Amino acid sequence: MEKITEKWTFVRRNFRTKLVLSIICFVLCTWHVGFYPGCPWQNHILYSFFHVNGFHLAVNLLVLWQIKNDMKPVTSLAVASAASLLPMYVSHPTMGLSGFLFSSFGLMWGRTGRWKEALKKAMPFIICTMAVPNVNGLLHLYCFVLGYIVAYCINNIKIR
Repeated sequence: MEKITEKWTFVRRNFRTKLVLSIICFVLCTWHVGFYPGCPWQNHILYSFFHVNGFHLAVNLLVLWQIKNDMKPVTSLAVASAASLLPMYVSHPTMGLSGFLFSSFGLMWGRTGRWKEALKKAMPFIICTMAVPNVNGLLHLYCFVLGYIVAYCINNIKIR
């Protein structure tokens, strides 16, 4: 019985957070609010909850529900919002939960302090997203790196 419980622990972990994020994204799925040069400041905070189409939403929610570690949703959103202020070099507005997700992954790896392993595991995905048309891979890179740095710094401050 113990193995069965362990197998489904990841479903319970952050369940409410994942459910709330999923509901927000579903409710807002028909709106298209992204960030772009010169956009209102609110767009940099809200872009994570809007998606281009149903496939985009489904892929992001699938990744969200696969996360097994503890998430820090407020910190992830703050990192994703800060990363959106950096230069992007894209011609279309950027939207979607992937910045939030890459921030979460960066925060999780940053707590470990194992940057070489983080690069080996994360960079292939980030580089692949840079090769996909109409995907802002640079945002994914910024979010992951900023998330890693934030968590690493917080972890080192707590240790001292």
